[in-house]
Amino acid sequence: MAGIHDSPHDLDELISAITGDCYNKDKAHSGFEVAFESGLALPLSATVVGEAVEVFSVRFEGCRRGLMALCRRNGRPYEIALLGVDLSGTAAAAPLVAAYRRWLGA
Repeated sequence: MAGIHDSPHDLDELISAITGDCYNKDKAHSGFEVAFESGLALPLSATVVGEAVEVFSVRFEGCRRGLMALCRRNGRPYEIALLGVDLSGTAAAAPLVAAYRRWLGA
């Protein structure tokens, strides 16, 4: 995923690579889940509302909840919607998050 830029064309290509074989939204979400799990060296440092966290896993919790990040802060684990996690400081994660946001229309 390195070298992907955040231009709309590049993001559309990344989205197509992730969801190209998916025949519904559940499968497309699962495609993004696989992209995060296989494309990133977890855990990752991130922030949630300005607080430092570690992201240990990204998983699909159904279309209603979408992708959820399993995080830890001060030794306590919790789960939050991936869209609420700032991974922009992680070069490999930033294009995946941008593509996921674009795919969702967020």
